[in-house]
Amino acid sequence: MSRVSKARTLALALPVVLGMGCSLIPLQVQTQTQTSGFGEPEPALIPPENRAAARVAEVEKEGDAEAARVEEIQKELASLRVEITEGKNLVDDATSFAEHVIELRRTKVARNGEIEVAKLEFEAAGYLERAIEKAPSLESFDLLTEVAPHADADAIVLRACHRVRPKVSADDVPSFTRACLHWAHDDPKKLKWASATSDVAQFRKLEAERIAAEAAAQEAERKAQAKTTRYVAAAVFAAGRCKFSNCLKDGWTASTPEGDIDVHCSFGDCMKDGWEARYPDGTTARTRCSFSNCMKDGWETSFPDGTTARTRCSFSDCLKNGWETDLPGGETARTRCSFSDCTKDGWTTDLPGGRSVACRCNFQKCFENGATCN
Repeated sequence: MSRVSKARTLALALPVVLGMGCSLIPLQVQTQTQTSGFGEPEPALIPPENRAAARVAEVEKEGDAEAARVEEIQKELASLRVEITEGKNLVDDATSFAEHVIELRRTKVARNGEIEVAKLEFEAAGYLERAIEKAPSLESFDLLTEVAPHADADAIVLRACHRVRPKVSADDVPSFTRACLHWAHDDPKKLKWASATSDVAQFRKLEAERIAAEAAAQEAERKAQAKTTRYVAAAVFAAGRCKFSNCLKDGWTASTPEGDIDVHCSFGDCMKDGWEARYPDGTTARTRCSFSNCMKDGWETSFPDGTTARTRCSFSDCLKNGWETDLPGGETARTRCSFSDCTKDGWTTDLPGGRSVACRCNFQKCFENGATCN
């Protein structure tokens, strides 16, 4: 009988069993044998102590698998040593040896210090140096810099730099030079290939240009963010700390890296007459309610730089459905009312860049008691 049929039979028989008295026929729940349909016990039905034991068994199994792989790698390394000594396929054998060492050092036994990984790394570096001496290539050099132990292999890598440089394409010279300078501890006198002086000069010129470009991009981003912050503080209602706990009447203060932006309601009524925002440099942005009803028809903000932002109420009801503000530059700030009631439960404004401002009505009465924003 299938599990579904058994379940249906049990469901039909249960009222009869209960009617005969539960003490007469104990109900057995087989938590260990019920399966998910794929032959494995359902996790929800396995007792906690059994789950812990299963996890321990799983960890032990993983440990056994890793131990087996470590033993296998060690045998392969021993075999490769013999082949490298014979020298029939030095480049491939040295490459394979280094790759096995890199795999080995990622194991738990290596991290615990049970294997002398540094000794194996130095051995692998020596084999790769011989391979590079026989057939210089950037691929072998990159593998050398990955496997080489930093405390002992400076001289090996620098000798490889000298041999590999003629094989490096023009596009790869800057990154190659960077790597060699790293192993030379930024001393160009240790670089011995013919064009080392000009390569270093070119690398440092490109590096200076890259740093300058990154700095310029960061400064441009900072200015763009600062401008967005200025726009948001003036155009988005309650985009900062409410003054006297009442953004609707007294305005708010928005903190920016350039200083605080002070916003006050025109004629003490932001929702009817709009508001003005004074920036740290003394300039002012002015907001006017459309048709003298900000909470129904939205508002428009004029900034000192001549740009404007327009806000529209969602479904013509800002206090229930929230509002959206289209900022200069194409960005948008979106406000939603908590539980569809901004006047009672407050609102949250999602600002450009991922930041948000959450406002909560004090004692559930924003118009009477103001709102606290953070």
